[in-house]
Amino acid sequence: MGLVKLEKGQVLHKAGTDEVSTIEVVVKGSLKISNQFTSISLGVGGFVGIVETPGEKYTYNIEANEESAVYSYPYESVDDIPNVVRSNPKIAAILAAQSVEAASKCCDVFEEEFDDAMHEYETIISDYADYPNLCIKVGEVAKQFPEIDELIPPERNESLSDWAFDYIRSLKKNEATLKKTLYPLSLEIAAGTVMTTYHIYHNISEQSKLLSEYRKTLKSKTSAFNTTMKAIRAKLNDLENAEEGGSHTVTIVNALSTILLYSGVSQEISEKFEDQISQFKSNENRYDSSDEARALRRSIGTTFYEIYTPAFIKSLSDPNIPIELKMFFMFGFVDEELAGEKNTTTLCNMAKAYAPDPDGKVLTLYEWLVKIYNLRVEPSRNEFDQDWPTYLREQKMSGDINQEQLEQMTNDPVSRLKFEIHNLFALGNRMTFGRISAFVPVFDSQNVLKPLDMAYMTVGKVNDYYKMIRNVDYGVFCRQAVFSNPEIGINQIYYANDITPYMILMPNVGSRASLWQEIEGKNRSTPARMLVSIFNTENTEECMVRLFGEFRWEMCKTEQGVHWNDVTDPSLTSMYCDYLQFYKKNPALSSDNKEKIRTDLKKYSNNYKNMFIADYLQYVKFESAGSPRLNKLAREILFTFCPFSKELREKIGDNPQYTELINHYSTRINNIAKPVLNAIAKLNKEQIPVPEILTKQIEHLKK
Repeated sequence: MGLVKLEKGQVLHKAGTDEVSTIEVVVKGSLKISNQFTSISLGVGGFVGIVETPGEKYTYNIEANEESAVYSYPYESVDDIPNVVRSNPKIAAILAAQSVEAASKCCDVFEEEFDDAMHEYETIISDYADYPNLCIKVGEVAKQFPEIDELIPPERNESLSDWAFDYIRSLKKNEATLKKTLYPLSLEIAAGTVMTTYHIYHNISEQSKLLSEYRKTLKSKTSAFNTTMKAIRAKLNDLENAEEGGSHTVTIVNALSTILLYSGVSQEISEKFEDQISQFKSNENRYDSSDEARALRRSIGTTFYEIYTPAFIKSLSDPNIPIELKMFFMFGFVDEELAGEKNTTTLCNMAKAYAPDPDGKVLTLYEWLVKIYNLRVEPSRNEFDQDWPTYLREQKMSGDINQEQLEQMTNDPVSRLKFEIHNLFALGNRMTFGRISAFVPVFDSQNVLKPLDMAYMTVGKVNDYYKMIRNVDYGVFCRQAVFSNPEIGINQIYYANDITPYMILMPNVGSRASLWQEIEGKNRSTPARMLVSIFNTENTEECMVRLFGEFRWEMCKTEQGVHWNDVTDPSLTSMYCDYLQFYKKNPALSSDNKEKIRTDLKKYSNNYKNMFIADYLQYVKFESAGSPRLNKLAREILFTFCPFSKELREKIGDNPQYTELINHYSTRINNIAKPVLNAIAKLNKEQIPVPEILTKQIEHLKK
């Protein structure tokens, strides 16, 4: 104990090695207190080591910034700190002022350290969000990093109150006055100031240690991802440098010849398609409305599907499908000159990087056709709303096939495939393209109105839209189903069956999404089939919301059957049709409301479904955010049959436009939940395991 002289850079105490048994007061020079992430400096009068725990190892390194000296005192407990002040009455005011100085530095350093930790976390999360798109750009399959999904942001402990930071900073701001008027008044005031500031910055120091541990853990958990991200960025940088230098690492040459050779089509078809593509790409005005241009586009469409079918069948038994064929199947790519060199490189990398949806709900058209071919799903309805069995029966009745052919074709993969290509593929491709009269099924750079990476409908994007709509309209994909199990005393209980639709990515650059069918056949527990261009050039969010609104309407019609517009059987479609049909005589609508409805009906050609879809878009985008757009009746119908999620209901609960609607909703939900809760209570009483369907229904009703 006593005076200790230090040379510049000399370590007074080493973290993790030396044991805490003393505290020091700086009497000359300055010392640096540091850990892995941060440091502060203490000058003359500063207490060194008081945030450490006596008898344990030092958590901070303490070394001299310059030639310095400290006076050392025994340190066995916190009670030793005021004794140091009392034993130095001549410098007690300086010790108090330096304690405030140290606490002020501690506050600043902690906030900086917290901001750094938050920045590190946000950078990781941002990089993780960008990672799939970067993989697409460089042509790599994105890896899974489940540890990133488990990360949580740093949190400020409740013990770190704002008043403490404000108090310390106020003391520091008024330091000159306090050193003259307050600290010298008595030893008790000086010691009290030291101890008050000690407790504050000791608390900060403890939180700083936890923050350091958080950052170490963050670094450890994200090490593999950061290494991968670094490699991806290096590869992307190389690609960008190559583009600037005029060279490209991906070389696609004579893609059309490769595709035609692979498909095995006749020489006649090959030559015809080559000639069609040659004429098409040589015409700068290839999308004009002249008869010649229209005829060429139609003929390209016909030949395209003649080539697609045999190429697809061959690919099913080929473990190493050429990249040109993958681009052909995914994007309709046929010619590198037609696509453009930069787009060709982008498409190539996208095809290489593509990874299927683990849940199997978002599929490229190629993946969908594989399901059809392998009998995993039934072919889609045709343009006359006939499913596969109905179509075959119609063919038999018209004499085009006999009974034997009908039985043979029912489960024949090739027959099913051709039916799907002729209907969903050919018609759906044209519908999602948007400009029906200008449609051509081949990828053309003239149709690229938006950067491909921004327009690309990845699996992640589509699943995010599913999540987004469920966060607003939580029951959007639910159908009413019946649970029955007489053995445990349940004859009939209705529940909501949430079924995620199939989203089929059509190989075109288009502007529309379309609901092909809401169920498979007559089975209401099957997923809907939705189509969207794999490159969507419009406002994708609005495009998807309109699609989900269309599904709401069509699913209601399917469930209601012939009663879909019967107001005596209240439903979304019947109530909405009644509202539009009799709006002129409705006293609940103002003259402005009626004029707007009249204008909108004219705009949508008296099509009630399209009018509903427009209202649904307003409901999801604006009403859910507390910005009124609908009239009272439209809002009531939508909220009754498409209620907002619990989180949104709580946010808008104070809005008088929704208060009564939410109260009615709560009453209705309680009535629906009552028989389910009674059944669960009865089963629990009889010690019978509760079926999962019942517990899920209660969870659903709480959403």
